[in-house]
Amino acid sequence: MSEEKTTPKIEPTFDEDGNACYQLFSTPKEKNIVQQCVVYPDRVIPVIFIPGVMGSNLKDKKGKKIWRLDSNLQILGDWFKENAAVRKKKLDPNETIVDDGGNITEKSESHLLKTRRQRGWGTVGYTSYATFLDWLQNTLNDFDNTLSNERVILLKSMLKTETGDVSLSKGEVDLTYRYLFPVFAMGYNWLQSNGDSAIALGKFIDKQIQFYQQKGRMCEKVILITHSMGGLVARHYTQNLGGAAKVLGVVHGVMPALGAAATYRRMKAGTENGSGNVVDWFGAQVLGPSAEAMTAVLSQSPGPLQLLPGKAYGQRWLKIRDDKTTHALPVADPYSEIYLQRDRWWGLCEDQFINPGKSTDPADRDKDWQTFSKTIQREVKPFIEDLCGKYHPNSWAFYSADMTYRAYGDVCWRANTPRAEAWLNRNRQRDGLAARALDKTEMYEKRTVSSPLLGSGWAKGIHQTYQLLPAEEAGDGTVPVRSGRIAEHHLQARFQVSVSHEPAFQNRQAQKFTLRALVKIVQQIEQTAQRYE
Repeated sequence: MSEEKTTPKIEPTFDEDGNACYQLFSTPKEKNIVQQCVVYPDRVIPVIFIPGVMGSNLKDKKGKKIWRLDSNLQILGDWFKENAAVRKKKLDPNETIVDDGGNITEKSESHLLKTRRQRGWGTVGYTSYATFLDWLQNTLNDFDNTLSNERVILLKSMLKTETGDVSLSKGEVDLTYRYLFPVFAMGYNWLQSNGDSAIALGKFIDKQIQFYQQKGRMCEKVILITHSMGGLVARHYTQNLGGAAKVLGVVHGVMPALGAAATYRRMKAGTENGSGNVVDWFGAQVLGPSAEAMTAVLSQSPGPLQLLPGKAYGQRWLKIRDDKTTHALPVADPYSEIYLQRDRWWGLCEDQFINPGKSTDPADRDKDWQTFSKTIQREVKPFIEDLCGKYHPNSWAFYSADMTYRAYGDVCWRANTPRAEAWLNRNRQRDGLAARALDKTEMYEKRTVSSPLLGSGWAKGIHQTYQLLPAEEAGDGTVPVRSGRIAEHHLQARFQVSVSHEPAFQNRQAQKFTLRALVKIVQQIEQTAQRYE
């Protein structure tokens, strides 16, 4: 009597041309062994992840690592207590390039024809993105289509969205098993203009499509998944550089669609410690703890400056509050009214911090200011305003609107006036908007000023201290609701999830939404040459 039939699966290896090779073995007939060759789909849809600001590894042009996110302890050791002058020199957009040597957890995935390092995983921060990328690739690599597969599990659950529908049919899920989804990560130089990074994204997409075509695979479109500022890079590529035709769809996570007022706050007072805990304090020290540390870098870096609120963010979000009087800006144009206000204590950029330790005389500071001004006028404003309201037609997005993660929607400076002086001049109005800064070394949450007094009296002005108030709007700690909640007519679906900004893609609900959106996006393949007849 013959033995019970066994069916071992034979995984292929691949030659340099991408051809599958199977190593079969001979067995006695009575063993009743049927060898099953595993055949992977020959139709490929690359999934490309684009990280947020500071989420890509950078090195200098000689190959020395500059910004490497392999571990929290490592990045803390590299940047804790580093002064502003050193930061400015190291984090120069013209002297840095993407570093692909970051930490990765490699895994045998020969059917994808490229290793994880070759797919760019080493270009992005391991601390922020490794677990998400690994989860996503493992989920898309599971071709068993059994009840335990995460794609199949989606059929048994629901996910309530604010707008749109992410419920799935068996047919929609089944279609995804007929395609190969190699997950790529495209790190970019986040110091340079996002317009330049969008150009780099276009080249990256073309390179991957061409690679798979040369290996005999059908490949013509990609799917983009973006985190934070990476969404601006993707949108500029698809909508302003003509890349939409090569992209099936885009999933945005915690994108500052209209900008983030936190960018202003950080240039005025350093990175905020929103939670007040020790971990976030150390994080603030790494990213830039003061106006000097942040301005030295951001004033020369178009990319982060392109996160500033544009005109569509709304008016009067910067408030100068003195007792019952509140001045609110901008009235119309944030660029001229806030960002390019050089001699106002509340202006975005304080010229003494642009080139710390070097520009000490007025002539040098004039040059520094002119360079900064040109950056705002030539690279920042055009990028922000040209992108306004433009989204790929197949876009999906999640954001946070939690008061646990308060973000700067408005930014408010509140005056503190000495009681005696306030009483003596009680009948005269103070003009904090026209006040003069008294201490040019202040670089945290307060500014000491001399405010003009209106009306008659012997005193011409009064000393006041303006304090920067904490964030008050629901959000993710960086992006407020007003910017994260993208207008529904731009999206196929919008999902609200309670999540902090930086680790957003580590959140389980955010991952489920991303996977559902990806399955929905794949359905558009039926309109392309990669469809099955």
